[in-house]
Amino acid sequence: MKRIENLGLTNRNPLNIRFSERNHWLGLDPARPCVKGFCRFISMAHGYRAAVVLMKTYIRHRGCDTPRRIISCWAPPSENRTELYVAAVCGRSGLQPDERISVAGPQIGRLVAAMARQETGAHTTPDHIDDLRRRFGV
Repeated sequence: MKRIENLGLTNRNPLNIRFSERNHWLGLDPARPCVKGFCRFISMAHGYRAAVVLMKTYIRHRGCDTPRRIISCWAPPSENRTELYVAAVCGRSGLQPDERISVAGPQIGRLVAAMARQETGAHTTPDHIDDLRRRFGV
C-alpha cells in the first residue's frame, strides 16, 4: 500500500505557508527552506509561529479582520471552495464568519488551530497556540 505524504506535516508547516525569498521566517530550515514551493520549518512550533504572524499581518495590513475575510485571502475562490473552508474553520473554532478578530485576542489561537486542521489535518488546541504565542512573543 502506497503511503500518501502530507507535505504540510512533513515540512512542519501546518498552514501550508508558501515560500518566498523575501520572508526570513524564524525557524526556517536552513538546509532546505523550500520544498515544492512551501516553507519547511525546523519544528512545528516554528510553523505555528509563522502562521500566527501571518494572521496578525492579514488583520493589521490587509484589513482582513474576520474569519471570512482572512480565509478569502488565504484560500481564494480561484483555488479553493472558500465558503466550505470558512464553514469548516468556523465550525471547529466556534468563531462566527464575520466576527471581528483582534491581534491580541484569543480568537487567533482558535483560528490558527482550526485552519491547521483544515490545511493539513494537524491536531492542536487553541491553548497550545496561545502557549506558543507567549513563548515566541507573538
